[in-house]
Amino acid sequence: MRAIALILLCALPAVALAGPRIAVDNPVYDFGEIKEGMIVEHAFVIRNVGDAPLVFTRKPYTTCGCTVAALPKEVLQPGESLELVATFDSSGFGGRHVRKEIRVYTNDPQSPVTVLAMVGYVRPAEAHERSAWYLKYNLYLLVDIRTPEEFAAAHLLGAINIPFDELAERIKGFPNTVLIYLYDDTGERASQAASMLVEMGYRFARALNGGLVAWQSRYGNLFIEFDAGGPFSFQGEPRGGSYSVDPQQLLSRYVVVIDVRPPEAFAAEHFVGAINLDPEEIPRWIADHLPRGLPQGVRLTIWCVDDDGTESCHAAKYIRSQGYEASCILGGLAQWKRRYGTFMLTSSG
Repeated sequence: MRAIALILLCALPAVALAGPRIAVDNPVYDFGEIKEGMIVEHAFVIRNVGDAPLVFTRKPYTTCGCTVAALPKEVLQPGESLELVATFDSSGFGGRHVRKEIRVYTNDPQSPVTVLAMVGYVRPAEAHERSAWYLKYNLYLLVDIRTPEEFAAAHLLGAINIPFDELAERIKGFPNTVLIYLYDDTGERASQAASMLVEMGYRFARALNGGLVAWQSRYGNLFIEFDAGGPFSFQGEPRGGSYSVDPQQLLSRYVVVIDVRPPEAFAAEHFVGAINLDPEEIPRWIADHLPRGLPQGVRLTIWCVDDDGTESCHAAKYIRSQGYEASCILGGLAQWKRRYGTFMLTSSG
């Protein structure tokens, strides 16, 4: 009897270890210090160290500001592992020490709820440093539908040229969720173009009422880029039409993107309509292209971008010192891609 009792006593630990058992490599991830507006991503490694299938009984739960990707599988066999990718968006958490938790639910009888965490300090962003979200919210596509020759002679700052006859095909390279402003000399053909795009599913396509003729009549040469031949007057009768908007709608939120990366990197990929400048060229560019004062109701925002936000944030801070509203994307294009992929990015090719 004594021997039997000893055998049973020795068997108890084995029974306690039987069944599914969850284990996590480093359940608390310390991301250190980041600036407000940046996104942190971490992959937690979850393992089944038991001798029975580990079943995830429901989706992981996260606290505010944190999200997780879908679990790649719902069951882990003994000895198997998976990565649970968690993302923390620091927007709105400036000046705070944060702890963002992820609760994982399984059929482990010893630990049905496993708590993972991302911890760190979020440093407040400076006035010129902003999350990529702000640029996406204000970004639009400005399209000049005239001929390449007319575009080269004069066009609006930050516009791209897609001639009317090529518009239906080339616009397919852009998302149909973006706001599109179209213009020509008088607004008549741009209205036709907007109607065509709306029928194609680009429901936010709009023509600038009256075109460049009306623009110049009301605002002079504000934000109009001329070639070496100098300014001239646009000709024609201003017209409106379907899906036309007053130019004031654009001018109330005019956005210019300056890309301060080397020309080779810019050619490989950049924001649609962005202007490529070496940081040392910015003072001269400001003097040549921007007015010292803006008419009432006109708001210009300059966004500076590069790969990681280093040079672009220096540039944005300088432009602000010259009296203009300027911002940089915290974390640069790397952070943009983490949030939005290649949305509104294109190549020179």
